[in-house]
Formats: sequence, structure tokens, C-alpha cells
Amino acid sequence: MYAFVRFALVVGFTGSVSLSTISAARAQAPSDSSAWHDTSSKARHGLAVAKTTDGKTVRSYFPVNCIGFEEKISYFSRSPEVRPFPRIQYVDVKKIASATIRGHQLENMAAAGAPDVLALRLIEGPVELFAFSGSVGDQVPLIFSVLNPALAAPTLLAHLGGSAIERNRWFVRRNGQLLALTHGNFRRLMSEYTADCLAVSTQIKQGSEGFHYKDTPQIINLYNQFLRETATR
Repeated sequence: MYAFVRFALVVGFTGSVSLSTISAARAQAPSDSSAWHDTSSKARHGLAVAKTTDGKTVRSYFPVNCIGFEEKISYFSRSPEVRPFPRIQYVDVKKIASATIRGHQLENMAAAGAPDVLALRLIEGPVELFAFSGSVGDQVPLIFSVLNPALAAPTLLAHLGGSAIERNRWFVRRNGQLLALTHGNFRRLMSEYTADCLAVSTQIKQGSEGFHYKDTPQIINLYNQFLRETATR
């Protein structure tokens, strides 16, 4: 099941401090944060702490079987494992600035011209890599159930870098500048982006094996290694 819903009824924020669209009294987040508990490892939704584009911090239960979100996010305003079970709701991605789900960070890609995409940060370092994939959810179920993000990263990268997945959307950020990579701009943009590392830049420009669009995670790891080594000289 994909983590985004394209044809669902849009339910936006109503200005309350909760993602709930029920009555104002019930929509208020509990004053005692200990009341918020994550779901079990088999649940399809897990506890998320999100920041909205208007500056609010909210708690809710977001899907965990996904690599980012597009257009809409299905969510529960309270635990879907506690009776009475809450009804599923939907929120526009463009209203969410960032979200943390079980230690995994997602950010809105508006700065790269994609306000309808909330992408998962796959790689940290001098260059950060974010990803959204519309097809990986079924192949890597409940990836966020891995409580340690460091353990989940190798699995994510293995699937996202596979040649069978061509719908990946990559975003890179360095020194605060966020850029969207596409099949069309990849060779030109990334060869320029890594120009100070000829070993990487030349391979990208020549279209060498292992330096294509689908290999973006490996390229960023190589480039980050170069930047770290350069910084210590």
C-alpha cells in the first residue's frame, strides 16, 4: 500500500494544536506528553512529531511503510491501537514542514520546488540526501519499525539504489541549499556539484557504470568521504 493517497478527501489543519479535526476540546494535545505512546512494531502507523508550515508542533500517527510522502498523508489523531479506534484522516503535505517518525527525519522539499513532497533524509553529512519513492513501500514494509535509523539505512539504500526502481526522487542539500535531481539534469548538475572531486565528477560526466541517477546514494557517500578527508588535511 502506498503511503500517499491521491484521491482521498482532503482534511486540512483547523488551527488547533493537534492534527485532529474533531471537536476543539478533543483536538487539544494532552498536556502530559507521556500520554503519547508509539504503536507496536507491526502497526501500519507510528507516532510522529511534526512541525507545520505555520510553526506549530503536533503529534499524530503517520504511516511507517513508506519512503516519504506526496500530496497527502493518511494519519490518526490518536493511537490506532486503542479503543475506541480513531477514524483515518488526511492532511496536505504542503502544510507539513518536517516530521520525525521513530528517529527518522522527513522534510518538505518546497525549497527545491516540490512543496507537495515530504522526503526522507537518507544520508547525513556535508551533503545530505533526501529521497521520495512512490513504489518502494510495498517492497520494504514497515521500514520505520526498525527503531534504530542507522540499522535501517543500509536496507533503504539497497532498495532505493536498485535498478528496478526508477521512480526515485532525489534531493541534495549542502550549506543550506536544496536541489532536486531528475533524470534530465542529473549528469550535468551532479558533475558540476562534485567538480572539486575529479574522481567522482569525471565518472558522472562520462556516465560510467555505478555513477548513474539510480546510484545517487553511493555517489553522495563517496563525495562526502572526499569532503571529510579534504577538511582534515
